[in-house]
Amino acid sequence: MRPNKYARWRAATLISVYVLMGVHIAHWKIAGKTLAPLELNEVLYTLELGIVTAGFLFMLTAVAATAIFGRFFCGWGCHILALQDLCAWLLEKLHIRPRPIRSRVLLWVPLLAMLYMFVWPQAVRFWEGRPPPTLRVFSDADGWASYVTTDFWRNLPGPWVTALTFAVCGFAIVYVLGSRSFCTYACPYGAVFRLADRAAPGRIVAAGDCSQCGTCTAACSSHVRVHEELLKYGTVVNANCLKDLDCVSACPNEAVKFGFTTPPALRSWRPLRRIWPAFHFSAAEDVLMAAVFTATLLIFRGLYDAVPFLMTLGLGAITAYLALLTLRLMTRPDVRFNVLTLRRAGRLTTGGVAYVAAAILFAALAAHSGVIRAHEFIGHRRCDALQRAAHAGTAAPESTALAHALRPLLLCERWGLLRSPRLTQRIAWLQTGLGEQAAGRGEFERAAAYLCEALQRTPEQAHLHYNRGVMLATLGRLDEAEAAYRAALQRTPADADVCNNLALLLMQRGAAAEAEALLHAALASNAEHAGAHFNLARLLAARGDAPAAEPHLRRAAQIDPRFPSSLPPPP
Repeated sequence: MRPNKYARWRAATLISVYVLMGVHIAHWKIAGKTLAPLELNEVLYTLELGIVTAGFLFMLTAVAATAIFGRFFCGWGCHILALQDLCAWLLEKLHIRPRPIRSRVLLWVPLLAMLYMFVWPQAVRFWEGRPPPTLRVFSDADGWASYVTTDFWRNLPGPWVTALTFAVCGFAIVYVLGSRSFCTYACPYGAVFRLADRAAPGRIVAAGDCSQCGTCTAACSSHVRVHEELLKYGTVVNANCLKDLDCVSACPNEAVKFGFTTPPALRSWRPLRRIWPAFHFSAAEDVLMAAVFTATLLIFRGLYDAVPFLMTLGLGAITAYLALLTLRLMTRPDVRFNVLTLRRAGRLTTGGVAYVAAAILFAALAAHSGVIRAHEFIGHRRCDALQRAAHAGTAAPESTALAHALRPLLLCERWGLLRSPRLTQRIAWLQTGLGEQAAGRGEFERAAAYLCEALQRTPEQAHLHYNRGVMLATLGRLDEAEAAYRAALQRTPADADVCNNLALLLMQRGAAAEAEALLHAALASNAEHAGAHFNLARLLAARGDAPAAEPHLRRAAQIDPRFPSSLPPPP
């Protein structure tokens, strides 16, 4: 095969994608603000909220270019494609060439994922009678900047999740399913580009006498039957063609080139069926793969509020095939997996034993994750309903409903491998509600215990420290109450209620000087705080300064008639 004259140019282009990503992040770190991320997922914010984003414009430009020139963006500019091709190159250096699988079921995944992401929300909007959003440009002050932002990482996963996504979608899937299998069997954006490619006049075309040697097909990493399509149609009509030009470079007769011709969308659909080798799986095996893929998607998507959709799609495709491979391992005498022989003449090899052990471990992880994900879903759904009711101003949630929502979330916290911030915050919110309900019933000991548990999860919440201080003071546990009030004061030093209640407790304990300072601070924060006026009047009167106490006493009664306008004489 001829040397690939485009390979180094394409490698340099794909490397430059990561270099530019690094420069983009560095500029944000140095300048404090930068161009909003060119993340294709930000299209959803435009479709759902009408916010025109840099990612939306980038996607629009890429789709428009694809509709003219074909899928050059996928082949020369996709960061995931770069990882897949890097993996394939490394495996080839190790003399490992993963056999590409042909699955009719997995071929539907990108299209269905694309419909779910981009079309389904609009169908729901139409069904509910909601108008489409008005396009507008936002800034950070509006909550989501269109073009320049200080919150560059607003829609991106953390470094560990990013690394795991790259490992699954860029490397593992290539080893299991073959080169560029994420593009073929998982990528929803690829489905959009496939549709645009149908309209593209820019295509791989026949340029001369073709000897049908098949060199172009052998060079194609996207598994397109190039020589057969050129013979039958004069052009490559398969939308999996990523225009990497490997076939052009490989042709010994220079009979393949990139050019412009009538796009498939303007030809008759019937004669343009893709030339695709026979599928590898029976109907029953396809059903199994579909079931395993769906189960994997339901289990892992959003697990611990961390696993992203794209990673789950890649993991689902991998798991679907490996589940089938495991079934074959139990039912066939000879089974291979790439260069590994797992079973020979009905007996497991050493590699087969290692594979079975890994499969058992993954099955255990999936089962555990399934239990956690189910309880996450149930608990968050119940909590969502309670929070909607609370925000709507309807009756306060009952203790039974709060406990009903709390139970599955506590199970996730106890047995889960990770704890998401949302899980922690919602458990604390539910425990706070249970504490308030208990206090309303006069069960102050139980209320203080609930608030203590909530504070263990969200110690930064000043109002929880304050409410716990109120409960403890009511129970006569003054040392603990003072500590709770001081914790609240440390977090909100200008809160008039906190200053007033701590001052009242200190007055009871004889710390008049500090109490007076706190009451003045309370009134500086809120001059209309009746309790602070009344308590300051009491403190001043007890010190013998009745003239100074009188205006505070009078003001307290004016603000809240429940306060007396005069103090009883000292005993």
